[in-house]
Amino acid sequence: MIRPLLSSVAAICLVTASIADASGAACYTSAETTAVEVRMLQSELMVAALACRDSNPELGMISQYNDFVHRLSDKLVSHSKVLQAHFQKAFGAEGRRRLEAFVTALANDASKRSMASAGYCQNAATLFRDVSLLERRDLERFSAQRAAELGVPVATCASGERRQAASE
Repeated sequence: MIRPLLSSVAAICLVTASIADASGAACYTSAETTAVEVRMLQSELMVAALACRDSNPELGMISQYNDFVHRLSDKLVSHSKVLQAHFQKAFGAEGRRRLEAFVTALANDASKRSMASAGYCQNAATLFRDVSLLERRDLERFSAQRAAELGVPVATCASGERRQAASE
């Protein structure tokens, strides 16, 4: 019982550190923070769809992921543009490469969580269900809550503190 808990805590610490290291950014504006949180959710769903597609094909996560992307594509693109602008502003010519490394780090962190969790695909199925029930206007709030649940705070420049939950 203690060992899985310690593994989860260690994984969360690694996630936070690798996201911060990959971005190289000290902090984000409110809009950039939201864009990071939405991208984290998208990466988590993508990894879940791929991780569970062979072991649990009955869950249909690939089609659910495709539905998510299709249904919210305009919002996902908008948040992606915010991230692109952030990395371009922060890193100039290196911005694109740094953004790609950041997105890869998000996917790698989600993948590590998938391997460290018993019942991962069933938990992911619940996440997909919750996402499918989201109203479009709730994507950003849900993404912020999910990041807080995972213990992956994103530093916001405006407050100088890490945002822990959308309700704070």
